[in-house]
Amino acid sequence: MPTSNSYDWTSTRNEIISGAFRKIAALGDFELITDSQNAGKLTAGIAAINPMIKAMHAMGMPVWAITEQYLPFTSWASTPTVSIGPGATINQPIKPLKILQALRRDNSVLLNPIDTPLEILSYQGYQDLADKKTISTPTGLFYQPLAYTGQITLWPLPDSFWQANGQLYIKYQRPFQDFDSATDEPDFPVEWHEALEYRLAVRLAPAYGLSLPDRQILKQEAKEAFDEAKGFDVEEGSFFIRPASRNE
Repeated sequence: MPTSNSYDWTSTRNEIISGAFRKIAALGDFELITDSQNAGKLTAGIAAINPMIKAMHAMGMPVWAITEQYLPFTSWASTPTVSIGPGATINQPIKPLKILQALRRDNSVLLNPIDTPLEILSYQGYQDLADKKTISTPTGLFYQPLAYTGQITLWPLPDSFWQANGQLYIKYQRPFQDFDSATDEPDFPVEWHEALEYRLAVRLAPAYGLSLPDRQILKQEAKEAFDEAKGFDVEEGSFFIRPASRNE
């Protein structure tokens, strides 16, 4: 039999909210979340779904929400700490949630730029540095996310060579996009859409009278859907183990 040869299925904010209410038996099979008698449910679903999405920032490093950026070392010409995000010194719509990798790029050889990894320092590691205003070749970076922006601190400060010839490369986890309108699609791959419905249903269930035993079953189903989606969206790569030689 012929197949559809189609791969474009997706769901919208209101469809996810509707699905979540159906999972807790608070919406009938033929009811629409946009019907006038369900306006309160739609409001409740909208109020719950964006906080849920923000809470999912803590789930780790989803591969589709990892981005990269090059920044000029001149931004750190006179200060070790520079803000990044909306209205910050490095002004952009989003702040990095966490920086996963940092490189120092040498552009002095135009046809063959050279990248060198930087150490990502912990707060304590940066505080333990004796002279935080040393001017030399940057070897480390400390990142502190704040409420609306973040702060990137370099050590040492880039000297004149690096200000003229260098760039800072960062790879970071970005925030998930909000749901602002009824037809917005999730900022998640389609394999996550069922998990989003289930997680939203778990959040809505206490307010809509789902019994405790049924809520426990729902939580288990939501966990299974979440684990399946998260297990698929991992970065592929090889991992090698070798025995140490006697001289190591």
